[in-house]
Amino acid sequence: MVVELTRHLATLFQFPVQEAQKISLAIDEAVTNIIKHSYDNEAGHEIRIEYYAAAAGMRILLFYRGLPPDISDEEVNIGRMIKNKRKGGLGVKLMKTIMDSVTYSTVEGENRCELVKWRKAK
Repeated sequence: MVVELTRHLATLFQFPVQEAQKISLAIDEAVTNIIKHSYDNEAGHEIRIEYYAAAAGMRILLFYRGLPPDISDEEVNIGRMIKNKRKGGLGVKLMKTIMDSVTYSTVEGENRCELVKWRKAK
């Protein structure tokens, strides 16, 4: 549901359809990471998502409790991941590739992920 909502809103915020699909993929990765890593796949936890139109793009905020994210800017070595048969670990890298800005913070036990995407000049 969140993927479809994101795609729809990105289109309303004047992103081309193909770009809207990429943005919805980034939000899918963000929500999946929260469920898997912060909530350990446990049901019943809340994720609050807020969407904002900006003059030249959009901003998406995700708020959640649970384990804070362990984010490093370390480059993902896909060859090593294949060799070690390791799955996962590409979600944040994918989000950072799609979006113009991905930031995380934690204040008083509430985690926040901010995703920003600017429209390209025509």
